[in-house]
Amino acid sequence: MNWYAIGFFSGSIFAFGLGIIVYLRNKSSFLNRIWCLQCFSVSVWQFGRCMVAVSLDRDSAFFWTRVLYLGAIFIPILTLHFILVLTEKPKEKKTLILLGYSFGLLELAGFNFSKLFVQDVIYNSSFGFYEVPGKFYLFHFLMLGFPTYAVWFLFKEHQRTSLALKKNQIKYVISASLLGFISGATSFFPFLDIKIPPIAAPFTSMYVFIISYAIIKYRLMDITVVIKKSVTYSFLILLLLTPCLLILLLSERAIFGSFDYTFSSILLLLFLLAAFAFPRLKVILENWGTKMLFRNEVACEDVFYKLSRKIVQVLDLDNLLSHIVDIIVKTMDVEKVSVFVLDNEENKFKIRASYGLNGEKDRLLFPKQDFFFRWVEEKNNIVIREEIEERIYSDQRMGLIDARMKEMGSEICLPLVHENHLIGIINLSYKKSRSLFSYKDIELLKALSNQASVALENARLYDMLKRSKIHMRRVDRLASLGTLTAGLAHEIRNPLVSIKTFLQLLPERFDDEEFRTYFLNLTVEEVERISSLLSELLDFARPSEPNFQKADINEIMEKVVLLADKEISKKSLVVHKQYNIDLPKAVVDRAQMKQVFLNIFLNAIQASSERGEIFIETRFLDIGEKFVQVIVRDKGEGISEKDIENIFTPFFSIKSGGTGLGLSISHQIVQEHRGTINVKSRPGEGSTFTINLPLNSMDYKKRNELSPEEEVMEGTIR
Repeated sequence: MNWYAIGFFSGSIFAFGLGIIVYLRNKSSFLNRIWCLQCFSVSVWQFGRCMVAVSLDRDSAFFWTRVLYLGAIFIPILTLHFILVLTEKPKEKKTLILLGYSFGLLELAGFNFSKLFVQDVIYNSSFGFYEVPGKFYLFHFLMLGFPTYAVWFLFKEHQRTSLALKKNQIKYVISASLLGFISGATSFFPFLDIKIPPIAAPFTSMYVFIISYAIIKYRLMDITVVIKKSVTYSFLILLLLTPCLLILLLSERAIFGSFDYTFSSILLLLFLLAAFAFPRLKVILENWGTKMLFRNEVACEDVFYKLSRKIVQVLDLDNLLSHIVDIIVKTMDVEKVSVFVLDNEENKFKIRASYGLNGEKDRLLFPKQDFFFRWVEEKNNIVIREEIEERIYSDQRMGLIDARMKEMGSEICLPLVHENHLIGIINLSYKKSRSLFSYKDIELLKALSNQASVALENARLYDMLKRSKIHMRRVDRLASLGTLTAGLAHEIRNPLVSIKTFLQLLPERFDDEEFRTYFLNLTVEEVERISSLLSELLDFARPSEPNFQKADINEIMEKVVLLADKEISKKSLVVHKQYNIDLPKAVVDRAQMKQVFLNIFLNAIQASSERGEIFIETRFLDIGEKFVQVIVRDKGEGISEKDIENIFTPFFSIKSGGTGLGLSISHQIVQEHRGTINVKSRPGEGSTFTINLPLNSMDYKKRNELSPEEEVMEGTIR
């Protein structure tokens, strides 16, 4: 076997393997399937060339000539098809593609198995047998017009496109294609009587490799990286194999007294395969060995990475810190863990989550300017107490640091730093097994520290957002109370005046039983009315924690109407109430719903003119999910289309002196109940607010839960 045949044989195996890999990488990609066929065609052509070169007689050489053209015939049209798919133009050039495949099938069936195509084979002492073209071999040359057109088409696309990435892709494919076809074209030299041996033909494999590698590794995107790696690998191969080849040849001559190029080429090829296979086998064997010999450590590491990736999804501060503690306890098996977090209001570091501390955490409280925390902030790196102990005699501060770490039960301290400011620390004590923390443990803890710092700052911001929402709701309640106060004061004063008058008359008419009975009944009624008004007022004004319970929406709405009774009277409004008496109870927060209904109802009152009308209606909806619907409609001024777009935006108000919070907060509360609130209005035709609340907002919330990140992204208004 000569060097020429070895080149084609290795190229054939190489191209066939790349075709399989490209196909398996993405079976559904048409681009990958086309390129896989191109690799197989190149493989068949190169294998045929190899077998022709090593044939010992004319008949076998002639047979393998037929075989090699089974691949060679389709290389040109597959090149065109691949480039058109790459440039997303196969439909536009459908006719051309069909014409190319038709020519290929015609050449295969009509000419390849007759002497009109290949007339004979002749022997060449340098590279074995080679074909003699027949009368119709020119037809095969014409097929080369397809890849020529493909490259020209790529040049045109390069000029046409303005996308830098696309230009790089096209430039890369042009370069690889020219390399492949210039190399492959040298295989025509012998029967064109050109006195240059086809030395570049085996390098056609480079064309296949470069594009295959780009498809597999970078999806033909990161062209610069592919070129750099290809050049680097080629240079390394030449650098390493050249001295190896010289040593082999010199050793053969010294030992055997002559050169055997076939033996040397095979040995060199084995070296090449070993060089490619060793790094990959090394990784596989290392992973296998680690799993077999250190199974527990690998399991802990997997658990650590899975859990630590989840912490960025937790935005509730207490849940986040508990999650961090659980990660450390499960993976590091330590006796104690404590997480100190900076309280910005008190300017102190407090323990917010711990494990194994029992009652110790109550006494561990440190000011923000404490020397240890300032030192950790300045160092901004993991602190290991054993390393501190070793430096006590060389640095006096280390004694204080060591004492403070002992006080906190800390063998390892992880700083939680955001924008160069210390926002917390995580302390770990000894492992329960009393074994030392390994290098791998330290690296894992460093990774956790970085992730926890970001997650903690996100949780703190989320906590601030929740507090600001609560504050805005309190402001809105107070604003509503301000609207109601004057009327409520009048509502309370009028019955008190009546009671005072009756009390003044009572001594004079004490013996009048009818007067006493009437007085008693009236007084009880008025006092109960005052008590009811004050109770509703206090319930509305008093801040409370969310409390979801089954509630009668009709009853909540009726109490809102009672609270606003004086405002209704001022304008002599008529309120039409159409409550669904069979309305099922809904799981809501009563206080929050009362705030929503009061905001909507007060808006309707303020928008209505003197002696106007307001309509309240409740309904039950079953549209797959079961909802309670509340409709509040007025015949007031209406809202312009432009203002409707912003009606639920915080601080947007069309009323003079309005805070712009009422409707925004109402929208937010309904959203938190996983309901909807909509408004329809036209100037001069009044407005209709429709509120839809799921019967059980907690179950509905579980089925349609927004993640904390989505809640933040959604913001206050959806």
